[in-house]
Amino acid sequence: MAVKDIGTHDINKPLLFSGNQAMARGAIEAGVALVTGYPGTPSTYLIEALLKASDLGFRVEWSINEKVAFEVGTGVSWAGLRSLVTMKMSGLNVASDAFLSVQYSGTNGGLVLYVADDPNTYYGMVEQDSRHYARLAAAPMMTPSSPQEALDYTRRAFDLSEQIGRPVMILITTMLANTSESVTLGKIKSIKRKPSFEFNIARYAKAGPAACVQQHKDTLSALEQFGSLTDDLNPLTLTESRIGFITQGITWNYLQEAVHLNNLKPCTLKLGVANPLPKEKIKTLLSKIDTVVVLEELEPIVEETVLALRAEVDHPVKVIGKTHGPLSLTGDYNVDVVISVLHEIYGDKILRPEVSDDLSRQVQALKVKRLNTFCTGCPHRATFYALNQTIEKLGYKKEEVIITGDIGCTILGMNEPFQACWTEICMGSSISLAQGFKYAGIKNPVIATIGDGTFFHSGIPALLNASHSGTNVTIIILDNYWAAMTGMQPHVGTKPYSEDKRIIMIEEIVRAAGIENVRRVNPYQIKRMIPILMEAISSKEISVVISEAECTIQKERRRKTGVSLKVRPEKCVGLDVCEHSCMKVLGCPSIDRGEDGKAFIDPTTCTACGLCHHVCSYGAV
Repeated sequence: MAVKDIGTHDINKPLLFSGNQAMARGAIEAGVALVTGYPGTPSTYLIEALLKASDLGFRVEWSINEKVAFEVGTGVSWAGLRSLVTMKMSGLNVASDAFLSVQYSGTNGGLVLYVADDPNTYYGMVEQDSRHYARLAAAPMMTPSSPQEALDYTRRAFDLSEQIGRPVMILITTMLANTSESVTLGKIKSIKRKPSFEFNIARYAKAGPAACVQQHKDTLSALEQFGSLTDDLNPLTLTESRIGFITQGITWNYLQEAVHLNNLKPCTLKLGVANPLPKEKIKTLLSKIDTVVVLEELEPIVEETVLALRAEVDHPVKVIGKTHGPLSLTGDYNVDVVISVLHEIYGDKILRPEVSDDLSRQVQALKVKRLNTFCTGCPHRATFYALNQTIEKLGYKKEEVIITGDIGCTILGMNEPFQACWTEICMGSSISLAQGFKYAGIKNPVIATIGDGTFFHSGIPALLNASHSGTNVTIIILDNYWAAMTGMQPHVGTKPYSEDKRIIMIEEIVRAAGIENVRRVNPYQIKRMIPILMEAISSKEISVVISEAECTIQKERRRKTGVSLKVRPEKCVGLDVCEHSCMKVLGCPSIDRGEDGKAFIDPTTCTACGLCHHVCSYGAV
């Protein structure tokens, strides 16, 4: 699909959409006025698709963090217009304070919250099941199983939100977010509303216990109403079989492939709604079968309801799932997982998809070796190289100086060859964690490393806390101008992007926090960088070093001609003789061992950052 087609009015031909793109289209068809969120894979590409499309007639933007995004979306909704807010599962933790409160107060214009979970942690962090938040907040939640449903559910969610007066959650997972299929489009609504907001303290504030309790009652009533309005999204199919399956989200597709392969016709309950669950349909299914398999990724939320309702059925029903096995609480599902369950129920007659050895070899040959390290020419490589050198020059062993890490490209400093970042908790935690180590009485230097996007997201409160207490920590802010790890999204400090917007300078924020020991340096200037780090780490007060250089990928995209460094064969003594610092110390993906045993620089990927030139003892680069 050409991204520009996402807003097309031609609905006569289907288009190939991923789950993210389909949801973006659904928002367009619903007449959304604002789409905002914070980048976090696998949800990032919904907003990316809209930003790359031609003018759509509504506002699309990245917010500073998920909480702010949800609050901005709430303001649009309370003014009577429609808004969509996007985030990954970790971002829902950040937005949860606002989310739970708004769930009680309700909405005016449709407000849809899109959350993407990541079973098997393909994109890092935790295997969080966001369905728990729906239960915690008594929030309606929809779980599409395909890109077509992602589009249809999103479009419908705005109407539902306005009908029940509450935000509606849509949950998909990594596999659905990235899966593509041919999608049938609908007409684009043209919604023109005059923004307004009523004066109603009892609804829009938490005006004492009585008001809060009433808001809770109203929220529960809205959830019950949502269940009635969406009963059609939970289709129950009864057959002659005494075996039944309950699926949530994308697991429906795995079941369909497995039963089609084996020509089975079990009873099925396909759940398109995660909250509230259709208890009467579950009981109806249980009353017709002897064995039920619950297919849901991560937590046994549906299964727990099934186990509770089983007691209301007049005959015993075996429940196969996670509580008593064999299904796992971790990882994601696939067809093989479902077929293994079928094998346990039906025995050896169950067929598995056949994959030839030749095809397997071809697939393996296509795999690309990807190192979990900084990109070629990344300024962060220079920063961590300089940091390790500084610690050594100050007379410390590597294991004697705690370096806290943070979310984003910065955390790649934990991997070889640097192994510099000791910790990773959540956005902005590096600074406050470092403060805690000093409070505990750690005498040696404690260094916090944090990226620019993460600093703006959640690092500023921690900086203020450390500055106010006068904690002697060193904070290195690695500023590459972009939220790079999630796909080069701009933020409030992105200089090449912000011609028409106010650029927020990190140094000004740091100085406004009362920190006087602030230095800004280009990390590629190693001979200047190391003394600055030595001074900062040796300081008896809180100090900040801003390591500033643009993300090389973005810089290279704007450069018209490629430039690369070369190894001088006559000066390179060979990797069997020297300490090969160019490879061991830097871990640059563009440097490898040539056929002659000497270092070789790949000219197609080298960005001429010059770091290998600095570390080579023989001047061979």
